[in-house]
Amino acid sequence: MLWLVGMLTLVLVWVTNSPEWIKLTFDMQGRSPVELATITLFFFQMAFFWVLPPVSLKPLRGKLLMANFSMITFIAICREMDWHKAMINVSDVVGATTGTPFKMRFLTNSANPLADRLLVLFCFVAVIGICAGTLLWYIRPLLKGLFKFHPVCWSVAFLGGSVILINIFDRAGSGLKKYFDFVMSPQLQSLFTVFEEGQELLLPLIVIVAVIQSHFIYNRESDEENVMAQHKNQL
Repeated sequence: MLWLVGMLTLVLVWVTNSPEWIKLTFDMQGRSPVELATITLFFFQMAFFWVLPPVSLKPLRGKLLMANFSMITFIAICREMDWHKAMINVSDVVGATTGTPFKMRFLTNSANPLADRLLVLFCFVAVIGICAGTLLWYIRPLLKGLFKFHPVCWSVAFLGGSVILINIFDRAGSGLKKYFDFVMSPQLQSLFTVFEEGQELLLPLIVIVAVIQSHFIYNRESDEENVMAQHKNQL
């Protein structure tokens, strides 16, 4: 419901505003109101994991899971604020890869300094390892929960689907130009900007909803079971 309402709102915003206004409001290299709101919500999300944990923090595993979720959120913040790009600057190197260094051709270009390529490779391995490891850890209960219409699983599914759509809208313009020689009009480009940046704003909101659902479904049940076990022991 949150995703559907959000997408309808984004369409309404796109219809009622000019491409220039959308550019200033949604996409100003991390300085637009929407981007700043997204970053703020990501920081709030990181703290929210510990204030209202989706799983019990009593065992060590629970603390490790919260640390893992916090790390994934921090990775999202780094991407949103382009902190990762600030780590490497090869603009003065002859033959170096232009644009963002975090792409595969940066690793294969021998003109790029070896230390920078190793740093990019480490970031790739770390990010893919953390995200893929978390997905593999939860993929089985997630798929089972989807068929059982479990609210937490469906929230996570919408989260994953939104991430996929964000990447599609982000790369659609360059892909259409490169492979089909099609240049989007300012109006169409503004629509893709709204869907990309707007859905990024929805990501932490979806996570917060999933955390609340998980806390009251799993943590509450766990607490109630502990209370019942203590009561039985007293008897």
